[in-house]
This record gives sequence, structure tokens and C-alpha cells, in this order.
Amino acid sequence: MRKLIKILLVGILVILITGCSGNYNLKINEDLSLEEELDITIPNNNDTYQKTLNIFENNEIDKDKFSVTKSENVVKINYKDKFSSIEDYILNSKVYPQLFSNIQYNKKDNIIDLTINENIKLKNNDNNLNGTNLNDLDVIQVNVTNPFKVYDSNAELVNEKVYTWTIKNSDVEKKIQIQFKQTLDQFPLRAVVVGSVILLVIIIFGIILLRRYKKVRRF
Repeated sequence: MRKLIKILLVGILVILITGCSGNYNLKINEDLSLEEELDITIPNNNDTYQKTLNIFENNEIDKDKFSVTKSENVVKINYKDKFSSIEDYILNSKVYPQLFSNIQYNKKDNIIDLTINENIKLKNNDNNLNGTNLNDLDVIQVNVTNPFKVYDSNAELVNEKVYTWTIKNSDVEKKIQIQFKQTLDQFPLRAVVVGSVILLVIIIFGIILLRRYKKVRRF
């Protein structure tokens, strides 16, 4: 039962804080491990801060995974987790199932395709924890950091290796898709070495021919 409570923790939080905004950050590392982070900002009303803090503490969530801070007007919640692989993330993330119904994951010939098709207005919105909770958010920005070569993506904004989608409460549906190859863009060392050797050989032959030409002219 305690494990179930932990899995639903973020869902409970989002339900408690209807009308908030947030950032969902997913970093894919070179070894295909993942780092997940959720930042939520909510109005500081009544006992919101203490209620939120109690949920984390009562469910014995590791203190290095979350922080809850408050100012005069807002409460900020940060939750982080790490996963050894994409499969581990899909199976064990406590956050993404509360935001999206599912992630379609396909891998073939080192090509990885991650897709989310979300019918936002068709989701259960009666505080049932089995549903997702995008309707409870005014806006959430999804940022995926990817070090690999991306072949296809429908990101609304790309900055260096960060691919961004913005989901608003008024959206009816949303598709998030990114396709990439499980290899890094490496410096073409072999090609450079081969080219350098060929160039060096040409230079050497050129010098030899030039010297022979000069010797012939002396006679």
C-alpha cells in the first residue's frame, strides 16, 4: 500500500494545486540514462505550503528528491528522479503518468522513437487518480534535452540540444514526438587522418619533383 501511495504522490499534489503552472524537464544522457525534474509554482493560499510538505514527508520520499519553498505569494515545488534507461523511466517514473496517459516507445536499428498523443479534454477530470491531470494545470512546458542526432521532431522550439513543447489548459489535444539515433555526432577523426596522410604524400611527391626539376635545369 505504501508503494502505491508513493507512485500516486505527484498525482495527489497536482490535484491539490489546481490552476498552477510548471516545467517538466527530461534529460537524456549519453549512456541513455535519464534525469527527470518537475517544477511547479502555485499560489500561497492558507495552508498550501504545509499541506504539500506533509505529503512528501508522510510518504517518506527521499529528501534529496524534492524541495518545497514558499514566499509571500507562491509556493514552489521541485521533484527530481533518475533512471538507468528509457525502459526504467517508462516503468517507474512517478511523474509522467500523472501528466500523460502513456508514452509510445519504439527502437529499431538504434533508432529510438518516443511519442505522446494526448487528448487533453477527453481525460477523466473528476479527481480520479487513475486519470492524468493536465487539465489541472494552466500551462506546463515540456523540455527534453537530447545529446544525440535527432532525425525528426515536432518540437515548437529548439535551443541547442533542448526540445520544447508548451501545453496550455485550452489545448484540446497535444502530440509530442522525437526520433533520434543512439549514437553521438562524433568528430570524423578517421576521415581527417586519411585526408591528412594523402595531403602529406602529395606534398612530399611535390617536393621531390620540384628538386628533380631544379637539378635538370642546372645541366
